[in-house]
Amino acid sequence: MAKLTEKKSYLNAAPKSQKYGSIIVISSVASIHGGCWGPCYTMASHAALGVVKAGVATLKGTGVRINCISPGQIDVGVDQGVQRMTIELERAGKAREVASVAGFLASGFSSYITGANLIVDGGAS
Repeated sequence: MAKLTEKKSYLNAAPKSQKYGSIIVISSVASIHGGCWGPCYTMASHAALGVVKAGVATLKGTGVRINCISPGQIDVGVDQGVQRMTIELERAGKAREVASVAGFLASGFSSYITGANLIVDGGAS
């Protein structure tokens, strides 16, 4: 994909000193299979994962990695009885657990990971 304008012509662009980066897309477990979410939500989740897969080829040689996080059920105070039946860890995830995965992907510890879809659903899928 060729750039149409010089980077210096963008008003908000600033020169970067590092030659690497990490793009993290947050999707849903609906990105790997359909289900009770409805066709529009499932299609949007699949599209987010498609952007990641296409982005790998587009970003080749730039030093920028692109990955996806697909969380499952996250605790928002709903009935936990259903969670014990459907999730292997018998609880919904916490927002900080998904944030920890994002921190890992943004760090240098994941320097050889790109195009991945990390599923954070407690073993439910």
